[in-house]
Amino acid sequence: MDLLKDFNAVDPSPVIRRPDYSALRKQLPALDFACDQPLPESVIAYRNFYRLNFAEAVGTGIGTFRAAGFELVAQYWLRENPKGTLVICHGYFDHTGIYGAAVRYGLERGYNVVIFDFPGHGLSSGEPVAIDTFLQYRETLEALLRKARGKMPEPWHGMGQSTGGAALLSYLQFSDWQPFDKVMLLAPLVRPARWHLRKWMFYLGRYLMPHPNRGFNINTHDAEFARRQALRDPLQSPVMSIRWLAAMVDWLKVFPKTARNRKKILVVQGTDDGTVDWRYNMRVIRDRFPNSKRVIVRGARHQMINETQPYRQQIIAALDNWLAQ
Repeated sequence: MDLLKDFNAVDPSPVIRRPDYSALRKQLPALDFACDQPLPESVIAYRNFYRLNFAEAVGTGIGTFRAAGFELVAQYWLRENPKGTLVICHGYFDHTGIYGAAVRYGLERGYNVVIFDFPGHGLSSGEPVAIDTFLQYRETLEALLRKARGKMPEPWHGMGQSTGGAALLSYLQFSDWQPFDKVMLLAPLVRPARWHLRKWMFYLGRYLMPHPNRGFNINTHDAEFARRQALRDPLQSPVMSIRWLAAMVDWLKVFPKTARNRKKILVVQGTDDGTVDWRYNMRVIRDRFPNSKRVIVRGARHQMINETQPYRQQIIAALDNWLAQ
């Protein structure tokens, strides 16, 4: 099948475009969490490529749902006698395929795990890595949660990396229905690093360069992960989106003005994070969420869920302590 070529290829040359997986999406059932249909051959190849097969799971599934004008792809893994459900929100440029460590974390602790690809990411539809407003992340997340309502066991916990953390913050601030018990944010995005320089790229680029080259930063100490992400991942976009930057600028203006929220949340941040302005972000999140708990991991980089030891040990310990409270 032609659909398998991107996942079976071993050519180490850089990806030059984001493939269109609309044909793969058409093979998928509507998301229902029933776990009663065999996985298509193309999905098996995809999961083998990204190592998304977990011995801890007693069942698994994949399906599509619509929200905010997009057709989105969600995946889930089930445990026997689950303690609850962990919902994972990935970061910008990321997708389900590189979050195997996060899925395994939830399964090993006895939780069912649900994750979906944001618009323009992974297997979901949309212009590559583009969005009109961060509220669309909130809207798509809420649609997923409503699909899971009554089908996935409570309590529900949320984990968000970077832009996924912003999606959870947006959900907590703007949604009437609040199903999450524990919320865990890893290097959440409010303002990017070196914003005083990057903002000029946005203001000039929106007229001259709608899709500037992305570049691949070394955002984890795991060199093999970084190489695989930059050179062998067909779902990575080689460009970024000025539309997304415009949405991020709006988020940067809106979030610090939102109402104070008394909910207790966990924020885990590394000091060698060159992607987000973590000092500013920690301050503004603490201002909006005065009951938040902050954990600083010395030397950790941005891609926290894919960090190496000893950083990973500290990150996992912070997550475990938060879930145990």
